Amino acid sequence: MLKLVVYPALFGEPSASPFCVKAMGLLKLAGLSYSIEATDDPRKAPKAKLPVLQDSGAVIADSDQIRDHIEKTLGLDFDEGLDPAQQAVSRAVIRMMEEHLYFAIVCDRWINDDNWAHVKRTFFTGIPVPLKGLVTNYVRKQARAQLHGQGMGRHNKDERFERVRKDISAIVTLLGEKPFLFGDKPSAADISVVAMLRAAMVAPVATDLSSFIAGNATLTRYLDRGREAIYP
Repeated sequence: MLKLVVYPALFGEPSASPFCVKAMGLLKLAGLSYSIEATDDPRKAPKAKLPVLQDSGAVIADSDQIRDHIEKTLGLDFDEGLDPAQQAVSRAVIRMMEEHLYFAIVCDRWINDDNWAHVKRTFFTGIPVPLKGLVTNYVRKQARAQLHGQGMGRHNKDERFERVRKDISAIVTLLGEKPFLFGDKPSAADISVVAMLRAAMVAPVATDLSSFIAGNATLTRYLDRGREAIYP
């Protein structure tokens, strides 16, 4: 049986990481049965990140490589029915969500003091109390440094929101009146977009980003459809 190693659930999502939720969505749309192993310590993973898929001795790290593995081993195409131009847009949308919006989500969780208090309390439950403050402060310091290095952490909250607001507005335009981004059924881009937008929307303390998503009826209806179709 397939086993998917992911971060634990957080804020009502099946995993704290939208990339782990993406992997779950890929497996669901492929019609595959799998077990879940949840851990908040990714250090033993091949790339020290999650998700990781274990398949008959093969260990596949990274959600994109999990997609490739599923498509190659089962002969599936998560973009089946899309023409070349749509496939190109799909790839660009996935990168926009995963390499830009994602870091705004991390900022809202790790830099925003109000939301950080919730992350620290609910995500690091496996750490002994005497060490929790030391460990969480160290991890937060690392996250801040990574966000600064990536670039999103160099912007203030208003600048971050304005950057990603344009991305999300582009998703609304692309969606239009369709049930999913490219038609009546979800494709690879929908899996990434739904996982990322929901991760942004469920911040326990509202941010400009979460409020913008929650306040858009087109997006909330889309996310409800996506959650039903994609989530485990």
